[in-house]
Amino acid sequence: MVTNKIYSEDCLETMQRMNDNFVDVTVTSPPYNAGASRRNRKTRGYTDIIKYDNYTDKISKEEYLKVCVDWIKEIIRVTKYHVFFNIQELKGNKGIVKTIYENFNEQIKDVFIWAKTNPPSAINDNGVSRGYEYIFCFSKDEPQKSTFNYANFSNYNGDYVKNIIIKPSNVDNKETKQHNFAFPLWLPKYFINYFSKENALIYDPFMGVGTTATASVILKRNYIGSEISKKYVDVANKRILKYKNQTSLF
Repeated sequence: MVTNKIYSEDCLETMQRMNDNFVDVTVTSPPYNAGASRRNRKTRGYTDIIKYDNYTDKISKEEYLKVCVDWIKEIIRVTKYHVFFNIQELKGNKGIVKTIYENFNEQIKDVFIWAKTNPPSAINDNGVSRGYEYIFCFSKDEPQKSTFNYANFSNYNGDYVKNIIIKPSNVDNKETKQHNFAFPLWLPKYFINYFSKENALIYDPFMGVGTTATASVILKRNYIGSEISKKYVDVANKRILKYKNQTSLF
């Protein structure tokens, strides 16, 4: 299998071709089953414009929870050390956190909380803004222990690496404007930097417009991605090339 490439296909197809422990670390965020229609944070009106390129993100909750289990099982199988799985519980995927604990409790090493400094507007005027997301760490690195043997904590400038991360979301990011649900670049950089080592192989089964691959290039890691949208793959490859050209200058 070729590395430093995004495969334009379903991630389960890509992972079928991977041996156990094929990649070192996985950093990803799957679709949340939120549906194609969102409330526009600027006009506070409903719109069907904010959606994925070629995926409705709207299946039954039961089907979604089942496919999430399938995704996570395969991701854990192909990952040698750590998986960082970013998810937010919404109406369309309610029960996802419970499902994860029921099926993967023994593989959960830690749970990170991303507390957003700029959470989006509430969907309803009498609702609350969703200001946090989960990032589950599934691990084969002694998951019953809180210490990380495979890590790179010497890069950290503070007193210790925290599992509550207070950072902004990806609002108005020009690089990812063609993908409405891309996570911000700081997120994969955080986990790749502290939980992998130089030249490690990083996988993102929902690569989108290449944010995880971009972070990998910046941090001198190799990457593999899966993405069902050819449009997103094209955008990602152009974006990655720009960063490869920048890093080659130094």
